[in-house]
Amino acid sequence: MYLKCLEVVGFKSFADPVRVDFHRGVTCVVGPNGCGKSNVLDAIRWVLGEQSAKALRGGSMQDVIFSGTDTRKPIGMAEVALTFAECEDALGTEYHEVRVARRIYRDGHGEYEINKTPCRLRDIHRLFMDTGIGRSAYSIMEQGKIDKILSSKPEERRAVFEEAAGITKFKTQKKEALRKLEATESNLIRVSDIIKEVNRQIGSLHRQANKAKRYQELFDRLKLLDTHLAARDYTALEEQRVSSQARHQALQMEFNELQGALESQEEQLQLMQKQLETGRQKRQELERETTRLETEKEKAEQTIEFNQRRIHELTDLTHSAQKDVMEAEE
Repeated sequence: MYLKCLEVVGFKSFADPVRVDFHRGVTCVVGPNGCGKSNVLDAIRWVLGEQSAKALRGGSMQDVIFSGTDTRKPIGMAEVALTFAECEDALGTEYHEVRVARRIYRDGHGEYEINKTPCRLRDIHRLFMDTGIGRSAYSIMEQGKIDKILSSKPEERRAVFEEAAGITKFKTQKKEALRKLEATESNLIRVSDIIKEVNRQIGSLHRQANKAKRYQELFDRLKLLDTHLAARDYTALEEQRVSSQARHQALQMEFNELQGALESQEEQLQLMQKQLETGRQKRQELERETTRLETEKEKAEQTIEFNQRRIHELTDLTHSAQKDVMEAEE
């Protein structure tokens, strides 16, 4: 198994996508101070599951995302991927190449992938267990790591030797098995308590079972009686339905006859309404004619009265003239 390539985008100083191919024979990465060599190591530690932001020279895990410069905007996501080749035997997989990736966003949400399949951090740890590859394994020896190992406690050095010997996986499996055994023992104790409690409840459950059986018998009897009652009610309702249907037909025929008579009366009513409307119109014409004649009558009466006064005046004038004539004659 060997490290084939490293793909980085948005991680620390790697704003643009960068791919570093490790061909056979590559033994180191060199460069001047500040070119990003330490960031390459941090990227490898981070994708292998490093959870300490301090170990990555940051205050929080979001600090590994490219934060921008004077000429470039910040990036909202960082992603690192490691590809291992010829790893079937070392990792115990059926794949010739294994690609491990980790992704983090500004909101703190993170993702892990193995061969572009989402997974858990625990799956990555199990994959590289006993291979010497990991965030704290002996394959990553940063500055001061060897002195730290030599000056560390025997228990810490032992962990490194166990990792190199390939027994870490078995010790981890042993711890998990012991935890499962402890959980099983706790479950057995709980089961024993439950059995004791169930034994105390058996008598009550027997009584409840008898009551339930009696209830079921009564319920079946009630169901049968309800069925007979429903059948009798159905027969009565069916007879009532037939009778009601016949009554409905008779009422429908009577209704049709009444409907026909009503339509005939409505036609007569409409005819009478038309005649009434015609009579109203004639009455209105007669009223207008009467009004006109009364007006003419009043005018004629006024003319007669005027003429009568004029006749009286002329008669008086005639008498006065005759008197004057007689006086003149005398």
